[in-house]
Amino acid sequence: MTATLCPPPKLQFFDANGATLAAGKLYSFAAGTTSPLATYVDQAGITANANPIILDSRGEASVWLATGSQYKLKLTSATDVEIWTVDNIAG
Repeated sequence: MTATLCPPPKLQFFDANGATLAAGKLYSFAAGTTSPLATYVDQAGITANANPIILDSRGEASVWLATGSQYKLKLTSATDVEIWTVDNIAG
């Protein structure tokens, strides 16, 4: 038997002060663009997340990326103040 490390079941985000980013927003785009690209609620990739994903009260969300796709993710506060953007994330 071979075992692999479990991916995080949920992503969790924090603000600059270390507080959970409740109601923060995670936008997903095709890499290098501002064209929305779907992420998914589960590994099956059947149900797409809203775009942006609104984080829960713990600053968490289930985020699965489409295999073979390249993403740009942008994290903002609940009031759309940008926290970070990361480009060229492989799905």
